[in-house]
Amino acid sequence: MSASWTIGSQNQTSELKNYSLPGIISYLSEHCKSIEIERTHWLVEKKQLTEKVAQLEGENKSQDNIIKDLTRRIKMLEYSLRQERIKYAKLTGGHHRVNSDVITSILSRDEKNGEGSANAPPKHKTRAHRQLLSKYLQELGLDDIFSGDLPPRPSLTHHRSSKSYGSGIQALIEPPEVENKPIPKPEPVKSSSIIEEKSKRLWELKATLKSHMDGVRSVYFAPKNGILATSSEDCVIKLWDISNYESLNESSFFEPYFTLRGHKGPIFCSTGNQIGNEQMLYTAGKEGNIRVWDLRPSNEIDTYSPGPDRGCCVGVWASHNEPVWDLQHHPVDNLLLSVSSDGVTKLWKTIDSRTSIENWVEGRASSNLLKNYTFPISDDDFHTPTCCAWIMTELNSFVVGYTSPFLNIYDNQTGKPTIIKFVKEQNAPLATYQINSIVTDPNHSLAVSGHEDKHIRFFDLNSCTCIKDLVGHTESVSSLLMDKYGNYVISGGHDGSLRFWDMRNYQCLHEIPAHRKKYDEGVFSIAQHQNLPILASGGADSLVKLYNMSEE
Repeated sequence: MSASWTIGSQNQTSELKNYSLPGIISYLSEHCKSIEIERTHWLVEKKQLTEKVAQLEGENKSQDNIIKDLTRRIKMLEYSLRQERIKYAKLTGGHHRVNSDVITSILSRDEKNGEGSANAPPKHKTRAHRQLLSKYLQELGLDDIFSGDLPPRPSLTHHRSSKSYGSGIQALIEPPEVENKPIPKPEPVKSSSIIEEKSKRLWELKATLKSHMDGVRSVYFAPKNGILATSSEDCVIKLWDISNYESLNESSFFEPYFTLRGHKGPIFCSTGNQIGNEQMLYTAGKEGNIRVWDLRPSNEIDTYSPGPDRGCCVGVWASHNEPVWDLQHHPVDNLLLSVSSDGVTKLWKTIDSRTSIENWVEGRASSNLLKNYTFPISDDDFHTPTCCAWIMTELNSFVVGYTSPFLNIYDNQTGKPTIIKFVKEQNAPLATYQINSIVTDPNHSLAVSGHEDKHIRFFDLNSCTCIKDLVGHTESVSSLLMDKYGNYVISGGHDGSLRFWDMRNYQCLHEIPAHRKKYDEGVFSIAQHQNLPILASGGADSLVKLYNMSEE
């Protein structure tokens, strides 16, 4: 027994000799590392499960909101149907006070008439069925198709302002009131007060122009000669002959008759005017220079002649140090506005091609610059002008939009600014409300602006206040266009769609999916011909689309 104890003690002594202080420390450190790795895995798994729980809770909450919204809409529809039935009961019963008892009595009367007509001659039975069918058609909101003894339906056309397109919910919440007076014969309503279906404008795709290699930033219709100029980020300007646009269709093979080259960077904007018999075009972009072109119709240009013989550039104006974002020519005078990233809005005097060439040759690049306008408030934020427009009711003034929630109205003679601030939130970043496009009403002191936050805002320039705020696009609003009568506004957004708004009731008439998105950009520019029913849009998908206006 003593021998076995001696052998066991020797084994323990040998095992103890194998352990050392560095080995123990190494073992403990490895064990701590394994514990930390397991703890890290556990934390990662816990975070994933927490995120999954939060996602499921969010989905559950969104489903609850959808159910509540659908329930609310169903109640609105039920309420509207009850109001229609009450209105019908009042028209057929002639009572001044209508309640559910009246409805019950009328329905029971119809049933009795139906039962009594079972034994009647076939003629009376058919008449009763026609009256019952007319009643059902009226409840569904359809026009009468039978000429019976039922009273005529009154003209109940209502148009209310709305903050978003396609909003018919307000009409369900506020049912039309029916007066207790005898129903007069409906009279025709003038189209100047409300929208009639006969005068509703619809735009249908006419042709797609494919020639640019990059996004089309600007489109411009020349007033004469049937010229469409498209400017792109591929640094070129293409001229299209649209004098025979009526013969175009979606399958037409249509190419530009001339390409203008000279810019060394992407082109962002273009505008034009007519001086005498010359049709001038002004373009600018990333390089900061404004190039002046003499537009010639297709019958005056030989596309395949040598380059120097067909050059159209008649001048280069150099004054901006950074990219130019917008150009707007005065509707009457020979004046041009340009806004740039350098924070300056410049007023230029436009001249004929001969004088422009002389200044260009002699190196006087900014000889026709008249004035510079800068943001009147000096604060920590840099307010970059992004767009501008002449005020059509006061042609000596123009309005400028910025990357911040400000509009400035300038007098081009005195240079005195008037500041309009339209957002009162203090914590929101200024770039959220960047103005991408602005147009003015030809008949009223009204400006319409499209913003980065998907809103379209209407401003009264007399009171310097925002009077309406619309939301329709799912992405930022990039371009705006107002027709020459001031009745409609066309908006383009980076969601790739065009929306047509009625200025008289602030409602969206219809929507067109115009361009495909590219790098989160959709529609860049829209323009309408001054005399022809043609609309053009340029997008990030390098396409130019022509639409023909029709009325229904």
